[in-house]
Amino acid sequence: MKTAIALLALLCATGGLGFFLYFGAALSQERDTPEILKSALQMELGGRNVVLVNGNRDRLLVRSFDSLRTHLEQQGWTWEDQFGAVTFYRKDNQRVLANCGMYSRRYMLCDLTQTSQVKNP
Repeated sequence: MKTAIALLALLCATGGLGFFLYFGAALSQERDTPEILKSALQMELGGRNVVLVNGNRDRLLVRSFDSLRTHLEQQGWTWEDQFGAVTFYRKDNQRVLANCGMYSRRYMLCDLTQTSQVKNP
């Protein structure tokens, strides 16, 4: 019984250390870090490439720009252009600006801003 408890304690300590090494720099850089970490866990457990952060459809945790593009195209948006970390999508007379930044080595955090009444080219 003591061996099982010691093994469990070692496993928890190793998991905790691994967590801090994996997310180290990302733990204090955002205002909603607990929600982002929850979204990352959902992403890993569900095998998904895009997850809403705290149920907010304007804040996404994604694996890559390709994942973001696929997610938005499934919602009817069409890729328009990209300037650095900002990607533009269009649907009818609306535009979405996706401002993305690296959250950790494996995840990007994207904030979406929707505008309307975009003039057709």
